Amino acid sequence: MKATLSFNEIRDIISKKTNNKVQLDFSYVNNSTIKVSYKPVAFLPAVGINVRIEEVDNSQIILSYSANNAIDMVIRGLAAFLDNHIPGEIILLNTDTQKVYVNLSEIEQLQKPLEMVEIIDVHVENNGLACVLDISSI
Repeated sequence: MKATLSFNEIRDIISKKTNNKVQLDFSYVNNSTIKVSYKPVAFLPAVGINVRIEEVDNSQIILSYSANNAIDMVIRGLAAFLDNHIPGEIILLNTDTQKVYVNLSEIEQLQKPLEMVEIIDVHVENNGLACVLDISSI
């Protein structure tokens, strides 16, 4: 089974979760990489990072990111500021290796579904993200 989430849907979810304070733009780079851009104010250029899907299984997703030095410094500053606000058992951000570890097995809302399906693949498509699931164990 294949489930997809369009870039527009991702943008809407983030917009709702941040009360329209964060407006991101997403674009396809290749089947494992997405470019995430943010334009802080109208007269400044957008800044962006490439996020690559490194590894996926039912317990975790490993992402890597690449950005220029200025953006990397901003990410390091944000990571230090948010360190106490991000649940370390769910998301681990390693700014030294530019990797993000998302522990799916620690997300309460995913525990039951992940008992019934197996994540085979997550990849980037032209207009969004696709997740291929094995539902044969249902």
